[in-house]
Amino acid sequence: MQLTFLGTSAGVPTRRRNVSALALRPRELGEWLLFDCGEATQHQIMKSPLSLFRLRRIFLTHLHGDHLYGLFGLLASRGMLQAQTPLEIYGPPGTRLLLTTVMEASQLHLPYPLEIIEVRGDERFDIGSYRIETVPLSHSVPCYGYVYIEAPLPGRFNPEAARRLGLPEGPLYGRLQRGERLTLPDGRLVTPGDVLGPPRPGRRIIIGGDNDRPELFKDYGAVDLMIHEATYTQRDFDRLPRKFRHSTARQLGIAAQQMGVKRLIATHISPRYDSPEREAELLEEIRHHYDGDASIAHDFMEVKL
Repeated sequence: MQLTFLGTSAGVPTRRRNVSALALRPRELGEWLLFDCGEATQHQIMKSPLSLFRLRRIFLTHLHGDHLYGLFGLLASRGMLQAQTPLEIYGPPGTRLLLTTVMEASQLHLPYPLEIIEVRGDERFDIGSYRIETVPLSHSVPCYGYVYIEAPLPGRFNPEAARRLGLPEGPLYGRLQRGERLTLPDGRLVTPGDVLGPPRPGRRIIIGGDNDRPELFKDYGAVDLMIHEATYTQRDFDRLPRKFRHSTARQLGIAAQQMGVKRLIATHISPRYDSPEREAELLEEIRHHYDGDASIAHDFMEVKL
């Protein structure tokens, strides 16, 4: 599985960061998912190995412009490329009205099927080898986080057990790993359970939208990776004359520590931290409260799990 950060800025783009967008390629690598689609996301995609032909699903956390203004151009470009494969778009209430209005007003006619699914609470979408669960968040407009959960993985193959059963190395090993039962020439039946360890839990990734309560993900506990906004340091947030509903680095660090998150990546960074020195303040504040693997996302940063 690979994740690519296509945009990591909050509100407006900067010289170093574009606005919110994140690509996720599941382990089968035949398709990829996009979480949010800020302005110029398609330009970011063009600078990456990603292909619009293989984009299968888009998940919008909420309907603020820095998370979706790139969507209309991306849909149109995918159509101009004559993509034929279906595309699904998930988002909060209003997503359908927004898209159909723009498409009608601009006479955008797509050559591929487009399905719009509006999220209205805690929901679960089973999609092949993974599922997506939604988490209502705390922001100034309806906003949802998405939790990517892989199906359980097969247990690890035990070559010693296979040899004890007299199985020759080769294709039979692969068939057992894929869950097949084998009948040997002498009539013995060999099942995957004879040579595989216990099933392994699939990987779990939290992808948070704008949210001033990161602890809302607490039910997911020790996930493999949590990607969540840390828009301000606590000191800067406390000085703001107007309190925007975003998380601080302190809040995120405390929540991740309490949840037992294995790895944490902060994104949606305010433009005021658009220098290495100021960005380091965010990471320092997170690490003061969280003793796991923490980092700050950058555009085109790639993460493999």
